[in-house]
Amino acid sequence: MKTSVLHMKIRDSLENNIEAAKTAIQKSAKQKPTLIALPEYFTVPNCMGDFTDAKKISEETCQKTLDFLEKISAELDDIYLLGGSVLEEFNGKYYNTSTLWKNGSLLAKYKKINPIAAEIKAGVAKGTTPVVIDTEIGKIGLLVCADTFDPALIKQTANLGAEIISLPVAAMGTHPTVKGHPLTEQIARDYGLFILKVGNVCSSMRGGRSAIIAPWGILGEVTDAPEDSILTRELDMARLREYRKKLSKS
Repeated sequence: MKTSVLHMKIRDSLENNIEAAKTAIQKSAKQKPTLIALPEYFTVPNCMGDFTDAKKISEETCQKTLDFLEKISAELDDIYLLGGSVLEEFNGKYYNTSTLWKNGSLLAKYKKINPIAAEIKAGVAKGTTPVVIDTEIGKIGLLVCADTFDPALIKQTANLGAEIISLPVAAMGTHPTVKGHPLTEQIARDYGLFILKVGNVCSSMRGGRSAIIAPWGILGEVTDAPEDSILTRELDMARLREYRKKLSKS
């Protein structure tokens, strides 16, 4: 199963980010993947440099981003689209929300359970419920960035049957520099999962480097080039399920 993650350079305006995402999605679709994934907060301008007011950011970016995802998904031919994340209002609170789309339909929505300190300070609320959706390509679990530091949540998501983890990320300036993918590699290995880690150019050296990770190693990762790039790899679901069988017996 061919899968593409879109490593993006974040622009200075919502409109420019949407246009860049549209270009990347359309270019990726020509490779005929089954799944395309976008980064965390991919339409929020300036790499979250002005991330201080959740209400303002949500009002300026959320609905236009969701409208874009619905429209572009409808233009794809039976391709699943993991929509990175948006800052969505729900019952007067603002959540870092990840979405899954297909053929213009919203299939799943997940509210980040572990927003970072800067998000909380800006007014981002904590979600409460892990999400795994069963699709014809496998069971997809939705997480966002710092959720990977929550062992209980990882275990919950794995116990719900997740075979593929969507992990949009965006490492802010306070995030320490990370070499490689030690945490996500361990999660993939320990639970028998594919992890689609999708970051952006300005955060790549701080832990936001995009990569596709299998239990048996990194299938591919982006370079340090400060430009948009598409990383496409095959996910061998048969091999994954054999790995999981052996894991369950160990």
